[in-house]
Amino acid sequence: MDTKKERFVALDVLRGLTMVIMALDHARDFFSLGWVYYAPTDIQLTNLEVFFTRWITHFAAPTFIFLAGIGLYFASGRRTKNQLAFLAISRGLWLIFLELTFVGFFWSFSSEFLTHPKVAVLFAIGVCMVAMGVLVYLPKYLIAIIAVVMIFGHNCFDAVSAESFEHYQWLWMLLHQPSEFAIGSINVRVVYPFIPWIGVMAIGYLFGPVVKFPRFQRKRVLFYSGSVLVLFSIFLRFLNIYGDPAKWQFYDSFDKTFMSFLNFTKYPPSLVYLTFFIGFALVLMAMFDKEEIPPLFRPLKEFGQVPFFFYVLHIPILHLGGIILANIVFHDASWLYGAPISNSPQGYSYGSELIPTYLAWITVCVGLYFPSKWFANLKANRKDWWLSYL
Repeated sequence: MDTKKERFVALDVLRGLTMVIMALDHARDFFSLGWVYYAPTDIQLTNLEVFFTRWITHFAAPTFIFLAGIGLYFASGRRTKNQLAFLAISRGLWLIFLELTFVGFFWSFSSEFLTHPKVAVLFAIGVCMVAMGVLVYLPKYLIAIIAVVMIFGHNCFDAVSAESFEHYQWLWMLLHQPSEFAIGSINVRVVYPFIPWIGVMAIGYLFGPVVKFPRFQRKRVLFYSGSVLVLFSIFLRFLNIYGDPAKWQFYDSFDKTFMSFLNFTKYPPSLVYLTFFIGFALVLMAMFDKEEIPPLFRPLKEFGQVPFFFYVLHIPILHLGGIILANIVFHDASWLYGAPISNSPQGYSYGSELIPTYLAWITVCVGLYFPSKWFANLKANRKDWWLSYL
């Protein structure tokens, strides 16, 4: 029983860190202006502070989806294949529904979310869960082959354009190329194509047994496998041949060259991007795997136990806060309504590029600590079936 507790605590802390880092990016969405919002990784416009504020948040998506795969493995221990498949598919459809309804409204604060739906992270996780509901019936080696081909092979198709599929452009956009397509009067915005995210969740599912190892062995596997992935990604990036469609280049300053090297492609997630951040996550998991959580990390555990609760609440809070600040300073927040929200009018400035973003981020994380702790206790003490979907 003690081993089980340790295992879940380490995962909760890492998942909580993932949610907190994700919240930083969403604070930037609602509290930043100009190029800080629309071009934070444009080497010609950005600076180190803005670049790394955006870059570090790349950690969130691959880590969370990888951990979701591990969570699915844990769920398999007390369920039949049919029960596991039902759980995965039902949760996946629930996430897709929420992306298209409540979460869509929270992002837009406008009815435009109905005519401009977004295939974003919740939608992609939902599709991954539905796919896993099918994949769990396959032998583990076939799941591994499918996942590896998706993760390591999808960059082979970077040069393939959706236009080449004519009437089936929409399908290629959903699978690989972020873009927009119309269904009658509805304009669908694809931000998170499904490949290779399905492969990431599948790898997490296959990696699940590792966290059942004794702690000493588990920490070694986590640390060394993570380190290998990080070093592999850096080597692949250095070669500048395969693994990321955005090639890095030398600039007239070290800062720009360094940012160019680290400017991995997220949409769709490149091989370099995935191996670097999943590797980094595994190293952190090894660090968090202790007998007792340091006091500094305990709030992360609370967030990590209720990530969906945190996710759903933090978006409207940040969005509303951004609107309030804009109205106080500019008497205008028109760009913060709509799907998608747009860039602020030219000339608007808070006098700082990032201070409002960081203050909003800290405020929302502190403000959601006690609600998250309350809900985590509620889930721990009650076994209502519907709580598992929150």
